[in-house]
Amino acid sequence: MIVSRIRRPKTIAGRLIAFSIFYASAALVVACAVLALIVANVVRDQVDQRLSVQIEAVRSAMKVGADGSLAVAGNLDGPPFDRPGSGWYWQVTSAGKRVTSRSLAGASLSNPPQPFDWRSLLTGSPRSGDGRDGRGQGLHFLTSQSFAAGKEVEIIATAPRSALIRPVLRSLLLLVPAMLVLGGLLVVGILLQVRYGLSPLRRLAEELADVSSGRARELNQPQAEELRPLVGQINRLLEQNQARLAETRLQFANMAHGLKTPVASLYLALNDNADPTGEARRQVDRIDRQIKHHLGRARAGVSAAGLAPATQLRPCVGDIVAMMQKLYVDRHLLITSDVERTLTVACAPEDVDEILGAMIDNAFKWAKSSVRINGRADGGEIAIVIEDDGPGIDSDDITEVMNPGVRLDETVPGDGFGLSIAREVCELYGGRVTLINLPEGGLSATVVLPKTPG
Repeated sequence: MIVSRIRRPKTIAGRLIAFSIFYASAALVVACAVLALIVANVVRDQVDQRLSVQIEAVRSAMKVGADGSLAVAGNLDGPPFDRPGSGWYWQVTSAGKRVTSRSLAGASLSNPPQPFDWRSLLTGSPRSGDGRDGRGQGLHFLTSQSFAAGKEVEIIATAPRSALIRPVLRSLLLLVPAMLVLGGLLVVGILLQVRYGLSPLRRLAEELADVSSGRARELNQPQAEELRPLVGQINRLLEQNQARLAETRLQFANMAHGLKTPVASLYLALNDNADPTGEARRQVDRIDRQIKHHLGRARAGVSAAGLAPATQLRPCVGDIVAMMQKLYVDRHLLITSDVERTLTVACAPEDVDEILGAMIDNAFKWAKSSVRINGRADGGEIAIVIEDDGPGIDSDDITEVMNPGVRLDETVPGDGFGLSIAREVCELYGGRVTLINLPEGGLSATVVLPKTPG
């Protein structure tokens, strides 16, 4: 499971990071190998240069007698050619006779067979090769052919193979940690690069969440050119969805306002005399339930799709209170409103006006001297409490007053449908309306609506 996730990351960032780290690691391994080869060639060139200098020194000091005897004038056994078994040897051979360095200690070198090399033949440069001494120690050979006193002379100079390998290993001991540090820096750079490169996508996701929760109507144009066509298409889809949503809401609102009041009036008109069997009243109940059901499904679908608009509560309350103060200007009521500026409900502005308009109008209608409005957030809900200092409602009538067409006082203007419609619209959004009498007198109406997500 873990291995498959590493091999096939499910996120774009994971894929970019995995590929970049793999590519950077492979590049570092190749770079380390190339640098090791370069160091090995440099060391080999230095060793060959030293052996070539020794060969030239031997050739310059070499003397061949008339009888074919060999001799070397002067002391050519400077360090490290003076240490027996060191691997740093030289040997001159001609007509079966030889002269060797002190480091050979009387032993001889057997030159390994070399392939024919035109370049060495034409330029006279020494040929390189590999072999072993009498102790089995690996050697790097450099062989030069020349003529002296009409006789062919072979000069061999060798170096231990460790002289080629150890410097490379020492350089690797420094090179590998440096590559590891460089690899760590590259990984950090890759992580920062991926984070910076994908930041426009994260901002786009945040803006989509704002649109889904109702805090924004459309996406802002991103700075990244590659995302602008995508954002444009999404904004066009959002605009189309909002237009369809507005059309659908208008149709259902017209149906609700066009049917609710006539259906309620028809129900009240069907008494025992007009409908002795109760069949007509049952059909009217069925029609009323169908209206509520389809309105509820419409609003639930809007909320589930994340298209329910976010309505700021404070401006709505302010507008309704201002309108009510004009309607009841002769009452001289003291209005106290305390609604937080940040409160938003997942409810259409028209429905918020209809719900709170009916509840605040009822408070203004019955209040003696004051009306208090308070809004607060409670988890995922927002409660709007509307209190007045009026006569209140008898405990036996609190449930009945929320029914359609019920008027407790016929002398007060009204049709008895405001509170019932407000409750039904509130319930369609998953909210509720409760009425309680205050101990000091008056009525407290609490409207609970869902809070805007996020």
